[in-house]
Amino acid sequence: MKAPGNKSPTITDIARLAGVSSITVSRTFTDPYKVKTLTREKILRIAREVEYVPNIFAQNIKSSQSPIIGIVTDDTFNQSYSYVIQELCLRAEAKGYSVMIFTTGGGRASEVKAINTLVGYKAAGVVLSVISDTPDYDVSHLKILHHSPTKLIQLDRQFDTSLPAVFVNDERAGRLIASVITEKSWRHILVIGGHEHSRITQARVNSILQNIPATTQVTCLYADYRYDKAKEIIAAHFSSGVMNYDAIVGINGAISLAARSVATTWSLKSVAFLSIDDIPNAEDFGFFYPSVVHDYKQWATIVAENLVAAIEDRPWQQRTVINGFLKNYR
Repeated sequence: MKAPGNKSPTITDIARLAGVSSITVSRTFTDPYKVKTLTREKILRIAREVEYVPNIFAQNIKSSQSPIIGIVTDDTFNQSYSYVIQELCLRAEAKGYSVMIFTTGGGRASEVKAINTLVGYKAAGVVLSVISDTPDYDVSHLKILHHSPTKLIQLDRQFDTSLPAVFVNDERAGRLIASVITEKSWRHILVIGGHEHSRITQARVNSILQNIPATTQVTCLYADYRYDKAKEIIAAHFSSGVMNYDAIVGINGAISLAARSVATTWSLKSVAFLSIDDIPNAEDFGFFYPSVVHDYKQWATIVAENLVAAIEDRPWQQRTVINGFLKNYR
């Protein structure tokens, strides 16, 4: 439903329909948690019904698209994200685009503001790694992307598995880790994941469990994808006195690095380490461990090439799976 006369609805239209001030509507899109929940939900519902696209940050942009590409990610500590940012910046700037980078730090309010800013600027494209890939994550703020010309590619974590994305083959990664565990005949392992209900964590953990001997004792610890948070949770686990593991598996590089740091603190010298994804620069410090690695440069190139192709209306591959391989084993 559009505004009368088929004109694009404005903040004033939304305010009139919702029975609130224009300032309240503006705040809903720029600083949502300063608006009462019921009022915010009412405004967002009306905005969806009239297909409102916020443009409060770009009143002077008249074209349907601006030469801006946005990157919205939870944490740039992740090595793969760093490669994507570097590659996308190089390719985008070569094509005349400017890149805006947003790190949300695990905060939904920051993610809301980043997306609204980019859509408001009529960004040509967005690379998005959502803060959470759990089934119950509220993605209502992302519906605005469906009603804008901004092209979207999901990176790694996905909020909608039917939309364009470049992502890791999680089941394969789990199988490769399981093959090492099986061959080593380890009896007790600790598997450390992200949030318990994260789709990525569940896929990788389940794949490991399904491909190791039934006699292997497995302890699953659910932590966080961010290094500092993961380290805190892992340290608390070891503080409980449980540390008789043959091997520790980190579900991603940041978690593996956090586990290694805690193990060093606790002088756990006999435990083996495995990781899905590299621990950044580990070999530079003499730390070699079996890991499932993914070609980050290939990943970055695919994301950059696909997004630019989508913006320019050229053929592109909407969903790409990245297969990993074992490193430092045999």
